[in-house]
Amino acid sequence: MRRGLLYYLTHWHTFRTVVGIVLALLIASALFWVYTEPARIPVHPEDRLLATDEPPDPNVVIVGIDDRSIAGFGAHGEYPFKRDRYATVLNNLKTAGAAVAAFDIQFSEDSSPVGDDAFASAIGQDNLAVVLAYGQTDLQTAGPGLLRMKNSGAIDRPLDKFVCGDPKALPGCKPVAQLGSTAIITDPDKVVRLMPMFVEARCASKTAADECVSGVLNPISFVAYRQLVAGTSVPLTYTPQGAHFGGIWTKPLWTDGQGLSLIDYRGGPSADGGWFQRHHQYLSFGDVYDNNFDRSAVAGKIVLIGSYGAAGVHDEQQTPSSRGAFMPGVEVQAAMIQTLDSINQSKFLQPEPASWVLASLLILCVLLGVLLPRLPALFGLTLTLGAILVYTGGWILLLGVFTAGLVPNLLEVWLALGLTYAGLMAYRFLYEEREKRKVTSIFGLYLKPELVDELSRSRSIAEIPLGGVRREISLLFVDIRGFTSMSERMEAEDVLKVLDVYLEDLSQMVFKWDGTLDKYVGDEIMAIWNAPAPQPQHALNAVRCAWEMAMRMPEVNERLKAKVLPEVQYGIGVNSGLAAVGQMGSQNRRTYTAIGDTVNTAARFCGAAGPAQILIGRRTRDLVQDYVAVEVVPGLQLKGKSADKFGVYRVTAIRESPGSPWVTAPGMQDFSDVGAGQRPTAIGAKASFANEGEPVTH
Repeated sequence: MRRGLLYYLTHWHTFRTVVGIVLALLIASALFWVYTEPARIPVHPEDRLLATDEPPDPNVVIVGIDDRSIAGFGAHGEYPFKRDRYATVLNNLKTAGAAVAAFDIQFSEDSSPVGDDAFASAIGQDNLAVVLAYGQTDLQTAGPGLLRMKNSGAIDRPLDKFVCGDPKALPGCKPVAQLGSTAIITDPDKVVRLMPMFVEARCASKTAADECVSGVLNPISFVAYRQLVAGTSVPLTYTPQGAHFGGIWTKPLWTDGQGLSLIDYRGGPSADGGWFQRHHQYLSFGDVYDNNFDRSAVAGKIVLIGSYGAAGVHDEQQTPSSRGAFMPGVEVQAAMIQTLDSINQSKFLQPEPASWVLASLLILCVLLGVLLPRLPALFGLTLTLGAILVYTGGWILLLGVFTAGLVPNLLEVWLALGLTYAGLMAYRFLYEEREKRKVTSIFGLYLKPELVDELSRSRSIAEIPLGGVRREISLLFVDIRGFTSMSERMEAEDVLKVLDVYLEDLSQMVFKWDGTLDKYVGDEIMAIWNAPAPQPQHALNAVRCAWEMAMRMPEVNERLKAKVLPEVQYGIGVNSGLAAVGQMGSQNRRTYTAIGDTVNTAARFCGAAGPAQILIGRRTRDLVQDYVAVEVVPGLQLKGKSADKFGVYRVTAIRESPGSPWVTAPGMQDFSDVGAGQRPTAIGAKASFANEGEPVTH
């Protein structure tokens, strides 16, 4: 049968694979959008994959201004130092054969002319390249690959005599020292992962008229690295593909649209001290000042000079490899030199390509979208965690074995997988709740709703007994007299319409009196009381249900007449006794029913009952004798039943409670047609006739 669009729109929830894939695609798209947004989630689990403790670049040494250095220049500790102290340190480094000295110090404080002149003279010496720091201010985007210092001016620029290496230098002099930026960028989580490679300063140089000229500065780390490998002649240039350094680098340094490059931290501070301290590539500023250091430690190397954990000097940053401690700013610059000095630039870091992230999100989420709707929640959770572990393990293998230089994106993929699992489990919960309600509604057509609720509260199928349990029950059978011959004279559609009205009305009466509708067999209805739930008055409820069926037969026929259908006459049999009740059938198909002689006898009572008559057995009579008046049916014996041990009774009256008036109905006093409806029943039994004494009334 072809299904229209309306069907698919109203039954969308039943197409589990489609729902899973669509939900997975939505989540993958949403997380990819989060990944591409500048204000992305400030959590970076990939930091742990990149955190190592490799030795620093052997070409770099740090001369740190630490607490011991400050304390060595006076009882109260003098800092900032007078500039002649920097002159002494420069002279000692030059004598030791250092190649480059880069200061991560701004020199913005006032000083004496004598100290300034001494420092300028030390900078102007040959054979020692000097890099001075341009004071950092806030940054703003200035164009592709370029950031600009806000409010920068002459006050942020080192004194011209330092730049020119001449105590008598005038603006516009020929620079001897190189200027570099110390600007850094912190991510939303306050971690420094990126270095601005191109920063515009409004006063990068001065004219002879003492006017500021703007220019682009590179980080002091790059300037120092360039002095070591190429002098000052090779510029760093920005392109959309990355930063190029002449022909020195075999591939460009990755930068984003603002000219920011990833810093490859190979180590970081820990409880055992700073990164460079632990690997013995650190000298105390005081020791260098006193010329009390191993000169071979700096010969031919880059020396970075700056604060290193000194109390009161707030120049520490949190980095991906900080391990709970903070890294001095000078060590951040050292890490950048290590990044730039990678062997053949084979380890230039770059983020995982966005196309890879999108592919990972789509493949993994869609895979879960297809599988999760078919798996139990626990298996689905195992699969999701397995996908996360495989994805993460793949990156660990890629980084550890192939040294790809990629920084993976983990968080968004992890979140996408977790949200896909949560979303599909929520969908499954809603879908299964809907299906449970549907099944409950369908099951409610066969059982009274209260019984359906009781069964549905079972925590597992194991709590519902399999097989039969022997217990006393009451059964009711009812069917139409002469239905076979009547149906032979009718159209099939009219037969079904008759059954619809008849079965609908009588089934509702079964439910009203707390019965369990066992089955329909053609026009026959079988109902059970005292199963599956105990019912102390099961026999009375069964008889009251039979009485109402008999009394409402005229109403049933009125409904049939209104539909231009033939009237029906039905007889009813009720019997009580022991029977096996429970889940019967095979491994593949079961039904809840009752079997046993009590069941067969009730069916035979129904077959022997005349129109609107109710026949009951002796056990039923004993259980309801305070509420029901009966007469022994004379001359009737059922096949296979002993006349002295078995009795058949016809219900003649009923009352609400002992002492209440009896209620009778026209025709109930007449039993001349008992046995007129006798025929083979659904059980296959037949009734036979025999006398059993005179009628009696209780």
